[in-house]
Parts: sequence; C-alpha cells; structure tokens
Amino acid sequence: MADNMADPLRLLRHAVAEHAMPTMLTSADPSGPVTDDISTATHLIFPADASVAPLSLSTPTRFVRKAGPNTAGGAIDLRAAYFCWLCRDENVAQYIALCGEKDVVNLTFLERASLVTWLEGADEQSDYIVSDTGTAAATAQAVSEPKAAAAAATTLKTAGAEGVEAKVAAARVKRPVDPRLERTYAIERVLVNRNTVLRGIKQTDFSYVRKEATESFIRSHNRSASGAQPARQRGGPYHTSSQRGPSTVAGPAPSSGQSTKRRDPIILLSPSASSLLTMSNVKDFLERGTYVAAPPSSSAVNIQMINRNSNRLGQVRFVVVDSCERFKPDYWDRVVAVFTTGQAWQFKLYKWHNPHELFQRVKGFCVTFSGDPVPESVRAWNVDVVQVDKVHRFRDRETVEGLWDVLEKWMEARGWSGKGKPVS
Repeated sequence: MADNMADPLRLLRHAVAEHAMPTMLTSADPSGPVTDDISTATHLIFPADASVAPLSLSTPTRFVRKAGPNTAGGAIDLRAAYFCWLCRDENVAQYIALCGEKDVVNLTFLERASLVTWLEGADEQSDYIVSDTGTAAATAQAVSEPKAAAAAATTLKTAGAEGVEAKVAAARVKRPVDPRLERTYAIERVLVNRNTVLRGIKQTDFSYVRKEATESFIRSHNRSASGAQPARQRGGPYHTSSQRGPSTVAGPAPSSGQSTKRRDPIILLSPSASSLLTMSNVKDFLERGTYVAAPPSSSAVNIQMINRNSNRLGQVRFVVVDSCERFKPDYWDRVVAVFTTGQAWQFKLYKWHNPHELFQRVKGFCVTFSGDPVPESVRAWNVDVVQVDKVHRFRDRETVEGLWDVLEKWMEARGWSGKGKPVS
C-alpha cells in the first residue's frame, strides 16, 4: 500500500469510497471488543485496508483548523474527523449537541462542509487539509510501527507547529480564496445552544441542585408556617393604636377536638368612584343604620371597624377595607362579604378573579338607589341587590337590618359563630 493510503484521512476517504466503513475498537487489538460509542472507542480498524494496523483515534490528521476569536487552531485528531463524517446528515444544532455529549471537538460549518466534501471524493482539495509531504510520512511510520506511535505523534506536533503556517500558505496559493470569504471566515464563530453553554463540552448532572432547592423550599415553608401562628394570635391584619382594648372576635367554627383563636371577619368594599358605600360612610350605614352621602373628595381612612350586635352570632367585630393589597394568603379565609358595583376590574387582585367563583365563596352585595337600574353583570352574578331610598332616611334602618340578616345567615351556615353576649 502506498504511503499516502496509510494517512488517517486517506484511509477514511478510501473506506468511504469502498463503502467499507471502519470499525471502532476499545483497544489496539484487532480482535478486541467492538463498540458503537465513539466516546468509549480508542482505535479504528479499516476493513478496506486489512494490512493497516488499528489506528488510535487520537492520531493527528492533516486537517488543520484556522485560529479564530472562538476557535483554537491546530490539527484535529482522527476521532473528530470520523465523528464529523458520522454526523454528516445532522443539522448544526444536533451536531454540536452530539459533540458535547460524546466529548468530541466540533468543527465549524465551513470546516465540516469542507471535510465531508473531501471525504466523499467530490473535491480533491481543501483549504484545511495540508499537503501529504512530511506529515504523511510521520503518520505512515506511526501506522506501520505501533511501538513508535508515541514518538511519531511527538514528531507530528513539533513539525506541525513549525510548518503548519507554511503548508497552509502553500495550499492557499494553489487555491486562492475570495477576500470576502476570508473576511467571513475571520469572524465566524462556533454555534452553541443552551446545552453547550450550560454544560460545556461534557454533560453535568444538575439533579442535585433540584434536590437541594426542594429541601430548602420545604425548610423555608416550615419556618414561615411556624412563625405565622404567633403573629396571627396577636391579632388581625390591620391594627392601630386606636383599636386597642377587649373585643370579641368571630371565626369559622372549629372542628371537634380543635381549639383555634377566633379572628375578625373581613368585608371588602368596591374602590370604584361610583360606589354608594365608601370608607367614609360605611360605618354610618352598617353600624348606625343611616345612609350618608359620601363627599366627592374624601380623605377617609383605609380601614373601619364595625361592631355588630347579632342575635345569631353575638358580638362580632367586622374589619372593613376597600383594598386587598396588604392581604396575606390566610386573610382570604376571613372574607365574608364583598360589595361591588358590577365592575369586574375590582377583582383583579383578588384570590378569585372570576366573579362567578368569587361569589360562590363569599357573600356578594350591590348597593343602589331605589329606582336606579341594576347593572347587567350584577344580575348574572350571585349577588344580592340592596336598594337605598334616595329621600326617606327612616327606611335605612330596615334596609341595613335586612342586609345583616342575609349576611349572618350565610355566615352561620358556613360555621361562623359569635362569642359573648350582645352589647347593650
């Protein structure tokens, strides 16, 4: 066999032409174990050239890469050349991913295309493959004398480092390259995907990160749960210095064998400017039974406490607010009523955005003047309409008591119970 046929690239090209692809071995023994995984293979044996001993996959080839901003120059080994041929039908992303998985150097698009074209025999020259002179002789020596392979590889590296630039220049003289292509090659970079960026050239198992994050989340959740109970025992979500003093609170009736601290129920008002009930007049209406028109521009407080003397629930203190921005998740268990004007944007920040779901969980009310049209949306929701007389204030007490009767029946049916005697 001619010396040029002992060259790794020539052997691979000849195997492609003869349709007799080399076999990957896990050792230098021709009769040794065969493998299909290039990451575990160490040698190649060429059936088309039976006289050639198995070649190490780390054998340097005459395919020399040009150094660039993202590419290290130098000759590639037989492993990279053979794997490039095996992946000739893969797209760029798949090829890069496979190179990272198998720990093989991946070639740029132009390098890959040039090598595959040359191996197929469609092109006799390549800008990346240097002349057979010198390099082929050293490669042939490594093939014919396995014991001298290490020395030949050292010779190749030394000779290559000194003569690569001259050989590449000679190849360019024989086949000039368009200057525009040269500029394109100079800025070419290796394509990467999320796998190569995150994992590098080797796959790394990050399952331990998920396990540690899960354990950390569970520990944090347990600490939050243990610290939330003392905070709840100190009182409700809104406390001011003016609200100190003994009071009776109400909450869902505890199940048998349980003892829980009762909490004040919450009523949410609509923040809409068209609402008849606002933070400035809700106390007069719900506690005193008198409707007072809210001033156009009132600087009302953001919380009101309504004390209710109920025959069903006893003495109950209701927390009335018009915003849920300061709510904690458990506060929603205390919401018993929502006043609405029929505008769905009111529920944007609520735990239940859908009005149909919301008014299945809490009692809904819409306060309007007698004779005014009721919004169509309110008619479609599970909401009670409370009509206030525009002129006769003596009817307000009857209206308010009817509202309380509906709400207290609803609360009682859902386990809310009072504690203590009605306030005289």
